[in-house]
Amino acid sequence: MRGSVSSPRLDGDPVRAILFDYGDTLVTHHRPVEALQRAYEEIAERLAAALHLAVPSAADLLIAVHDRVDGAVAAHQQSGALEEIDIVEEHRAAYRDLGLHPADELVEQLMGVEQQAWWRGATVGDDVVATLTVLRRAGLRVGLISNAAYLSPSMHGQLAHLGLARLLDSATFSGEVGWRKPSPAIFERALRDLGAGPQSTIMVGDSVATDIAGARAAGLRTVRLREHVDDPASGPAADAVIDRLLDLPGLLGVAPPP
Repeated sequence: MRGSVSSPRLDGDPVRAILFDYGDTLVTHHRPVEALQRAYEEIAERLAAALHLAVPSAADLLIAVHDRVDGAVAAHQQSGALEEIDIVEEHRAAYRDLGLHPADELVEQLMGVEQQAWWRGATVGDDVVATLTVLRRAGLRVGLISNAAYLSPSMHGQLAHLGLARLLDSATFSGEVGWRKPSPAIFERALRDLGAGPQSTIMVGDSVATDIAGARAAGLRTVRLREHVDDPASGPAADAVIDRLLDLPGLLGVAPPP
């Protein structure tokens, strides 16, 4: 099935770089139930060994720690706050409320175990690898900018696990910067990481409020992707709207993947 491009208005400086959103743009996510259960079995064992006391079951820890923190992250996102949530402190607080006081180093190690389970909940979208490959072969710099509060090693590890790290010139996460899209601060950092200027860079993402509004405020041209989510939110119009990521090379005058 062929896609379509709406309102193609990419006038201006030649496009030399592209920043992509992550979730619902390059990947989709689902809750990896079995992987999380196995992760929390390991977490329970490591807590018991380190603290020398009885700890809640893996199932209870999953609810009391993972689901609590996940809810806090979702609420923070819904609030529209620009400063990123302190994900480590959220985990510490969850353990404290269970009467558990693991050392900070152990907390971060356990977070890593949890996040590796989520690697199995991420699926690379159709045609992503082919599209990124042809864009880079055309000489374009390709970067990632994502609202992801989690620890930097976990997020970069996920990119490597999915085979995306080798296709990106940079990857910038809100958990590293301390600010979320649409804050100008994360766009400034992402452009610096990518080695590109705003006038020659476009932003590709699904969210009107974070991707399109944030990028436009930072001086980038924008492309809204509605392959996975057709965001109904009001806000600034993107310079172009595409149905599939595979439509992007043609919009930029690059030969599409075979």
